[in-house]
Amino acid sequence: MAVRRSSGVELLMPGRLPDAATAYGYARTVFEQVASGERPPTISLAPSVRHVGVTRRDTRREGFAAAVREAEGMGYPVLVRGAGGGAIAAGPGTFGFSIVRPRGGESARGGFRERYEEAAALALGAFRRLGVRAEVGEVRDEFCPGDHSIRVGGWEEGMKLCGIAQRVTRRAASVGGIVLVCGEEELARVLERVYAAMGLPFRPGSVGSLRRAGYGGGLEEALEAFAAEAEARYGARRVPLDGRTLGLARRAGPEHRAAL
Repeated sequence: MAVRRSSGVELLMPGRLPDAATAYGYARTVFEQVASGERPPTISLAPSVRHVGVTRRDTRREGFAAAVREAEGMGYPVLVRGAGGGAIAAGPGTFGFSIVRPRGGESARGGFRERYEEAAALALGAFRRLGVRAEVGEVRDEFCPGDHSIRVGGWEEGMKLCGIAQRVTRRAASVGGIVLVCGEEELARVLERVYAAMGLPFRPGSVGSLRRAGYGGGLEEALEAFAAEAEARYGARRVPLDGRTLGLARRAGPEHRAAL
């Protein structure tokens, strides 16, 4: 049974899911629903559950098993995500956002660079609503390094507020990232151990947050800023998370747990 068919862009804000595996299953399920046409183009905004997210490339690194042990020893389960980039850490002070569209036909929106630019524009617009001035650009020895990081400060000593990555298949594309609102000190400690285990460069000071950038509000206010920006840019319509999608997420989630 299909979830629904409607025109326009939907805005899903499911709240904090019960565990990291379910959260990964949720992202995968929404992606597959958009790809199959069961769900229209969708923007998702979801508070994070504590975890370390790695790429498939990371799982092939010589120090990966040690990295998993380090993360799990600090209370951060390790999950494998479909998007590219590098290892990330998330917790109660972060949230994820994504823009998911089918590929081909009228719903297609350009290529790789255009999707990166679109996600960055959404994030920067939301940050402006919160009084935070940021820019697109990598910072030295950052986690999940990439040209489309969103930073405060320059390359040498700047800090990263959000990284952006993509997942693209024949039928759909998703672009988005993790926004760091607060709690960056603990995330930096976790990432320092994970990156050291894999023999990768990492500078703890590169882990920024909206709090470090001068924002004085909480996670919910930051989520609402992203929601307002999505509504303004896309006319996105808020919809609840339905039980079928949640059930599929719970079943799919365990497949993302890192296996040693």
